[in-house]
Amino acid sequence: MKRTCTFMMVGFVLLLMSSCMSAKQGTEGHQPVEKEEKGQGQEKETNPVQQKEETKNEGDDESWIQQKEPVELPILMYHSISSGNSLRVPKSEFAAHMKWLKDNGYVTLSPEESYRVLSTNTKPSEKYVLITFDDGYTDNYTKAFPILKKYGLKATIFMIEQSIGRPHHLTDEQMDEMIAHGISIESHTIHHLELNRLSTEQQEEELKGSKQFFDQRFSQRTRMVSYPVGRYNEATLKLAKEAGYQMAVTTEPGHAKKEQGMMSLHRIRISPGLSPESFGKLVEGN
Repeated sequence: MKRTCTFMMVGFVLLLMSSCMSAKQGTEGHQPVEKEEKGQGQEKETNPVQQKEETKNEGDDESWIQQKEPVELPILMYHSISSGNSLRVPKSEFAAHMKWLKDNGYVTLSPEESYRVLSTNTKPSEKYVLITFDDGYTDNYTKAFPILKKYGLKATIFMIEQSIGRPHHLTDEQMDEMIAHGISIESHTIHHLELNRLSTEQQEEELKGSKQFFDQRFSQRTRMVSYPVGRYNEATLKLAKEAGYQMAVTTEPGHAKKEQGMMSLHRIRISPGLSPESFGKLVEGN
């Protein structure tokens, strides 16, 4: 009987020890929660990658290449897409020019991208160009716009504030539609007066006033101004910068370079009668 009791006591002790061991293992079984917490920490470590993706989505295209030598930016200058004088390029010629750009692998830049090219000395991996129109004629919408859409090209129109909705000039509705399809509207001042003939106060009104108008009208940051008739003086350069523009273009011929001054960039005037081949030589700087 004693022996039976002894066996029962030993069995009870062993059972008790087994229960304690199971309890301990059960407690250790909560360690995966600790791993999950570590996993959360690792997930936080991947955030920089996510941030990089977000930055990339905001336009930080990794295909842009840093340059050692100063970059040059071909800025094309058009006015009316019609015929009649040296500032008017017929629709058929304009279409041939745009086809040449597309066929030769050019991408078209926005004002923001153009500023990036010159200010950071980087450029897209493709060949690039900035297309501009001065004055904002109606035929920019009726003739040029369909061609730009056909080839998937961007462009910038320098609009005169007081000409909006006037005969032969763009309307609000037309500009809104163009903006929705990759066209930028930038400043050509309020009244299209030769700035170098104005007082400092008048220049400031033309430059600052038009920027404020286009900023508010299109809910944008107006980055560029085109000086009417290409006229400017030292005061103009200072006032344009103080008004908040990042770049200003003139009618001085050639490719734009930062060394010219961001407020006095050159452009390539496109005149009527240019064949696609001659047009291409101008763009490429030959």
